[in-house]
Amino acid sequence: MRHKKPLPGMLVVLLDLLGIGAALGIYALFLFVIPSSSNAPLQDIVSFGATPTMEVSATPEPAAQTDDAALATPAATPTPSPTPAPGDFSATFPTGEFDDENAIGTYADDNLRVSITEHELDGGVYFVADVWIRNIQGFKTAFAGDKYNSGYELPSDTASRYNAILALSGDCYRARNEGIVIRNGVLYRDSRSGDVCILYADGTMESYYESEFDIDEAVARGAYQGWSFGPKLIDNGQVPTSYNTSDAIMAHNPRAAIGYYAPGHYCLVYVDGRQPDYSKGLTMKELSQVMIELGCVDAYNLDGGQSSMMTFQGQVVGQPYKGGREISDIIYFGGDDPKA
Repeated sequence: MRHKKPLPGMLVVLLDLLGIGAALGIYALFLFVIPSSSNAPLQDIVSFGATPTMEVSATPEPAAQTDDAALATPAATPTPSPTPAPGDFSATFPTGEFDDENAIGTYADDNLRVSITEHELDGGVYFVADVWIRNIQGFKTAFAGDKYNSGYELPSDTASRYNAILALSGDCYRARNEGIVIRNGVLYRDSRSGDVCILYADGTMESYYESEFDIDEAVARGAYQGWSFGPKLIDNGQVPTSYNTSDAIMAHNPRAAIGYYAPGHYCLVYVDGRQPDYSKGLTMKELSQVMIELGCVDAYNLDGGQSSMMTFQGQVVGQPYKGGREISDIIYFGGDDPKA
């Protein structure tokens, strides 16, 4: 009986290395070449482009007429009135001159009005952008790299690429593997992580504590934008008694927040901070109080610290801490349409 000779040691090592190399190659193929299914949208929630429907009353059957009735002038047929498209705020969109003499910057066109004011609270400098839009499609979000999960960049760079009139850093969704992500009517991620803020296609905005949020209900209502960072800043018109965040985040910090007045009317708030000779920032409770005093019905905290940044007509507003840092997304108004 012949016995097989064992393979030489060097050949065994070589075969092992080839096997490892093949495994790494397959891993790299799936990681870098073949798109991950997690990058694909989960659901299209809201889409636009359909012609607004017309409400037309049914025309009754004509009754038998006498000779006198036949000679009478027929009544005019009512002109059907178009039903406003969802998210059409034309009826409340303001026109005319700005009435805020303290504004440090203003912008107006047929679909967007922005007025920016600067404020100070107990050593913290902040900026408020008052925003009116004529249509919900004017409330836009954009990804760094133009696609979901595709990169990081300075908010000012993303805003510049989209020619945004006004932009604010978003929730930096890529910093977490969980948390709701809804952008421009598309659901990308449906897991919960922290408090949630939803802008609906009818223009209403609501923030939710993590425990009370239901993604199915939000989708059924027509969620148009959705963020997961938080915390929620207003609770039944009051400063919350507690916040779903850490003590470090509760302290004085640079901030970014979004506020809601009514459908079509919003505000973006940007806070400079961590610069003792200029602005120390705001605490979370101070930010809540600011939003309430502005008259917001609801408000939500976005990614802050070095991530926070606002731009207006191509210029950075205020003095971002250390010049800001690269993040994954922005909120913006005006400029080009979103690519994703």
